Amino acid sequence: MSEKKKNIVWFGMKLTPEEKRKIELLADKKGMSQKEMILSLVEEEVLEYTVTLREGSLLDRAQSLTGVFEGPDDLSVNPKYLEGFGEKNLH
Repeated sequence: MSEKKKNIVWFGMKLTPEEKRKIELLADKKGMSQKEMILSLVEEEVLEYTVTLREGSLLDRAQSLTGVFEGPDDLSVNPKYLEGFGEKNLH
């Protein structure tokens, strides 16, 4: 058995006739096999969500902002600073 065949896994799914027809139509329109068309769409989506990691943490990158703003050192030390925080989003 070839190395390529060893790494293939079965991936099946049940489709409605309408879903199958849509896949066939799109594949025909793009001049691809149904498998190629599905895989190209998956690849496009994966590339869209690829994240490039930057060196350092967010804290490292925001270090230059430390001490720039006036206010309490730590909002968590006094509950009144956080009173009502996020309540607008609960409704």
